Amino acid sequence: METNFKNIENRHISVLLNELVDFISINNDKKNIIVDTTLWIWWHASKIINKMKKWDIFIWFDADIKNLELAKIRLNEVNKENIINIILINSNFINLKNELNKIWIEKITWIYYDLWLSSLHLDEADRWFSFMLEWPLDMRLDKTKWKTAADIVNWYTQNELREIFLKYWEEPGSNKIAKKIIEARKIKKFKTTTDLSNIIQWLPKNKSRIFQAIRIEVNQELQNLEMSLEDAIKLLDKGWKIFVISFHSLEDRITKNIFKKETKDCICSDLLCKCLHKKTLKILTKKPIIPSENEIQNNPRSRSAKARCAEKLI
Repeated sequence: METNFKNIENRHISVLLNELVDFISINNDKKNIIVDTTLWIWWHASKIINKMKKWDIFIWFDADIKNLELAKIRLNEVNKENIINIILINSNFINLKNELNKIWIEKITWIYYDLWLSSLHLDEADRWFSFMLEWPLDMRLDKTKWKTAADIVNWYTQNELREIFLKYWEEPGSNKIAKKIIEARKIKKFKTTTDLSNIIQWLPKNKSRIFQAIRIEVNQELQNLEMSLEDAIKLLDKGWKIFVISFHSLEDRITKNIFKKETKDCICSDLLCKCLHKKTLKILTKKPIIPSENEIQNNPRSRSAKARCAEKLI
């Protein structure tokens, strides 16, 4: 088992690991309740657990049951003496508020998001996210959900396909790509990653963008992020923090805009404010944290990462 873990750890390098761990502070006078909304692989979690004190609570969310099963074994090793109360939740972070309510948690002291896929999702055949090898056109993080990537490319209209390519990647050739997909599926329905890859092979630089746009649509990633961030801010206790690592300009824009909105006492346009909105956050990162040149060199997948952190005021 140890060898297997070593192989996994060598294949996945957590991005901005030290920056996140350094930001997280532990309160010695009260119980710390820290939430990892996107467990993926356990690097962030294991480092943070080492900072926590007896009877603190660490909660992990992951929609992928395989990630949770692997991480449970590994993190039990980190927490051998059961000093920390560890809770695993097999659910997407869109269900953050409801899942925490189930375990009677109303306030938390820290929450963080790591919004990119783990290297396992990209490299392992049974995860079905990459187009580098042939496997089913699936792309679901949560295998209990019904909509797959094949459903999207086989049944969305040309306008719907164009819209997701424009919306999620601002792809200039969106209409042409959508048209080619429509024409191809009239002859044969898409079943595998290779089926789709062959149709868009004339887009060598943008092929990954098309696959990512479809993955975002399958998992409703941007909608889920926006709603989850709103809930996370409400759940944070006064004086405590939220940290978000994003790898996509739209994810970073959503984070930036929500943080900015929560630094204002009014978010309506009326001369006489009727929204009753109160400022809830102080932004701690005036500019996003980005990987160092050394990190990018060691882990090229980190190059698009940006991190933002804010503190709850009320």
